[in-house]
Amino acid sequence: MLSTLLFGATEITLVSVFGAILVALIVYLCFVPMKSWFTALFAGAYIPTFKLIDIKNNKLDVKSVVSAYILAKKAKLNIKLTEIENIILAGGNIVEIINAIKLAENAKLKLDLNLACAIDSTSKEVLSIVNQSINSRLITIEDIKGFTQDGVEIIATANVAIKVDLSRYVDGLGEEELKSTISAWIMENICKSKDHKLIMKEPNISLLSNLDLRVVTKNSMYKVLDINISEAKIGRNLNTEREIQAAEKEKIYAQIEAERMKNAEEIKELQMRTKTEQMKSNVLQAEAEVPRAISQAIKEGRFSVMDYYKLMNLQADTALRKAIIDENKNAPYDDDDDDDEDF
Repeated sequence: MLSTLLFGATEITLVSVFGAILVALIVYLCFVPMKSWFTALFAGAYIPTFKLIDIKNNKLDVKSVVSAYILAKKAKLNIKLTEIENIILAGGNIVEIINAIKLAENAKLKLDLNLACAIDSTSKEVLSIVNQSINSRLITIEDIKGFTQDGVEIIATANVAIKVDLSRYVDGLGEEELKSTISAWIMENICKSKDHKLIMKEPNISLLSNLDLRVVTKNSMYKVLDINISEAKIGRNLNTEREIQAAEKEKIYAQIEAERMKNAEEIKELQMRTKTEQMKSNVLQAEAEVPRAISQAIKEGRFSVMDYYKLMNLQADTALRKAIIDENKNAPYDDDDDDDEDF
């Protein structure tokens, strides 16, 4: 009887323990994202259940973390699950980072996880940057202007083939700085040239002969593969402009001289008019003195009244004769009248 009771108590205890374990297991599994666990398990990227719970507690998307871990395993990259969590927490695009590392590895380029994360945080386009480090692209630098020593402006256009240098992408200078460096170098070569005809004849030799690509790309995030001058044309000509300016100055001086001479003639004419008016005034003044002199002479007895009348008659006769002469001069000459008189 006692043994029966003991056996029954043991059975109850075992059932209770098994039941407690079963309940605890069920409760535990309720917190485990089983779908993600099975996905990782069958993909060959086993993740412990407690780790999945920890990822869930960190408020991360478990499915995204598991997918990224599976992708890293399939790509045979030594990336830990913790590193994936940290990258996602930092706002990085883990899928693009893994694809970029795999792409760089296939192209035999050196790109570790830290550098890939740094590029991703800088550009948010790490996969595109890796593509640019594999495939070159062409950039065009326009309006590179400079004056040669013979005073002619050269306007050049350069085509530059570049690739991204991954090792210097984070702290290297960008595309605009590279364009400025190349432009300054070509501009200096233009200014050193003594004859613009040499540049127009062989622009690549004249403008790129001493171009050192190592110096150009020293602090740049890009590698320069090739530089070519696609166009070189003539702009301003300082010699022609100087000649035009000199001609304009001469024209202005000539206009000033003509104006001065015109003013001098006008002043001279005005002076002559003034002098003529003064002479007329003197004549009128002298004529006004004649009657006074005659009157004074009559008073003093040096000139009689009869002499005065004779003088007046003489003046009237002179005036009449002058009028007749002027009238005959102005009259038209008639040959018929002369013929009639002779007949």
